[in-house]
Amino acid sequence: MTHAAGNTASSTLECPRCGHLVGAMADDADRRGETHGKCGECGLDIEWGRIRSGGQAPSWLVEARYSSRNILHRAFGTLVRTARPFRFWGSIDLALPQSRRRQLVFILAVLLTLHFMASAQRVMRDDPLPLAVPPPASVARAAEIGRVLFALAMPLSAFDAGSIISVNFDFTLEAKTLPLLVQSTPAMLEALARPQAESLAISDPTHGPDWNVVKKIYPSASPLLTPALTGALPFLLLPALLAPLALLLLPASLRRARIRPRHFLRILAYGTALAIPIFAATIVADQIARRFLQVGGVEKRAYLYPFSAIGEVNPTFLLFVFTAVLTAVWLTAACSRYLRIPHACGVAVSCTAISMLLAWVFFLLT
Repeated sequence: MTHAAGNTASSTLECPRCGHLVGAMADDADRRGETHGKCGECGLDIEWGRIRSGGQAPSWLVEARYSSRNILHRAFGTLVRTARPFRFWGSIDLALPQSRRRQLVFILAVLLTLHFMASAQRVMRDDPLPLAVPPPASVARAAEIGRVLFALAMPLSAFDAGSIISVNFDFTLEAKTLPLLVQSTPAMLEALARPQAESLAISDPTHGPDWNVVKKIYPSASPLLTPALTGALPFLLLPALLAPLALLLLPASLRRARIRPRHFLRILAYGTALAIPIFAATIVADQIARRFLQVGGVEKRAYLYPFSAIGEVNPTFLLFVFTAVLTAVWLTAACSRYLRIPHACGVAVSCTAISMLLAWVFFLLT
């Protein structure tokens, strides 16, 4: 009975890459005392004990079947380890069951990281408190605290928290930090709810409804990036998302290796981590452009020119090269260490070129 039960379990064994049933091959290998074999369909080298156990997951992986209590902590741990792509993909087994919910938690960790990076850039970009006369130290401190809280809540808002606090200071002459922050909270919440509004009306809290004094403020926050980099950022992020899907266009991945689509989805989910170094490089390029270059709004067709019209180095071109190299390295690691397909580097470079071309066409059409 034990032997029959074992045969029943073996009959459901599948190749982790193509899904071909390999239970009979595994039983034959057990009788011969072999621990490894090749899939007769796609040629993948299989360790029989590993696919019987459902794959081995490192403890830091967000998809590891542990308690869900620390899943966000493991998501950030997984995100940190994506900095070494070859080691990262070498640690993930093809036979490991996938969890779409846990992959979404990983994407949430990526989005939170991008949000905090944008908040930090917003704090660095904000101008000093807009008052003609230097305010008291407590008012300046309230403005700085308000800016940090405002940047954490909505880094893309066009309004400046310092302007809101300065208006409330003009109304109330309140020189204490905490009361001034409390009085400015309703206007700041309205600015968060309408981040791209044309203007914002702030009422004088010292007057009643019969004598309402209103002062309008207008968007005064510095943009996170220069116009050229703001327009190029979507194009920079698209190849990282399109490159795994470009594998579907290559016959080597579907006909010869017969890779199941779910593996492409896993590569796509973890590939969202590339948005972090791309955004970080864009912020660095923005700082350099603001200090040393005369970069403003440029036409889309000029984004891929190495030099601008006045002979300066075009930072968007350098970022495009950086994105292409980063995507190619990431996809090479995924193809060689995870999918284990032949000619991984050539496949990765081809998919990167296809994704860059598709992103460029999409960018020009929008």
